[in-house]
Amino acid sequence: MSLNTPIFLKEREEDNSKFVEIQQSQTTSIAAEYPLQNLCLASQEVLQKAQQNGRSKCLKCGGSRMFYCYTCYVPVENVPIEQIPRVKLPLKIDIIKHPNETDGKSTAIHAKLLAPEFVNIYTYPCIPEYEEKDHEVALVFPGPNSVSIKEISFHLQEKIQNNVGGKNDDLDKPFIKRKKTEEQDLNDSKCKDTTLKKIVFIDSTWNQTNKIFTDERLQGLLQVELKTRKTCFWRHQKGKPDTFLSTIEAIYYFLVARTCLRMKPAKESRVER
Repeated sequence: MSLNTPIFLKEREEDNSKFVEIQQSQTTSIAAEYPLQNLCLASQEVLQKAQQNGRSKCLKCGGSRMFYCYTCYVPVENVPIEQIPRVKLPLKIDIIKHPNETDGKSTAIHAKLLAPEFVNIYTYPCIPEYEEKDHEVALVFPGPNSVSIKEISFHLQEKIQNNVGGKNDDLDKPFIKRKKTEEQDLNDSKCKDTTLKKIVFIDSTWNQTNKIFTDERLQGLLQVELKTRKTCFWRHQKGKPDTFLSTIEAIYYFLVARTCLRMKPAKESRVER
């Protein structure tokens, strides 16, 4: 019995491709459900030594602290900065902290310590201007208008198209010139990068979030809701369910979900409309 070699190889290649796709899908699914598994942890020896020596001063403000200064966002004297791991993040993070949030209890500072080049912390009412960059910025906050992480790119592209369609600056131009301008703007918008470049988090207790969330400077941002997770933080908010995450947990879960989404085949991550 003869065997058609090209057909056999093609079928084998298709089978291998399906196998890899299934394996990849299973891997991303496991990573999404168990995001704390297989973490590569740095040595805690430097922290253990610092704890034994007790509190030491901040090299910037001179305050007495344990491990790090929650005012200057830097390690203290007993914790050499070169022994603290530096993390590179796939996007920038802005954290808007409520003025009544206790600095020493804020987990947002942990993100700043580990990724100082990628994380900025602002104390309300200080909020950056996002209006010109609202097509590449999103706010993590639950609500009726929030979207899932996999829908972010679609809605950012929609935001660009709405901005182009809403322009009225050229109404005095002749119709032909105005039409060409609108077509050019639309083409430019299609070429514009809709990759999410910055994510905004609110750092406060849930009872305090409304004041920051309702600020008009945040109203134009795409609102993203995280998949429900249970907190692992030892000091969760009293009287609140265990699905209320600390700020550092919300940052971590968002980045894990975003990474898992990018690992999936394109046909799985496409948003159906």
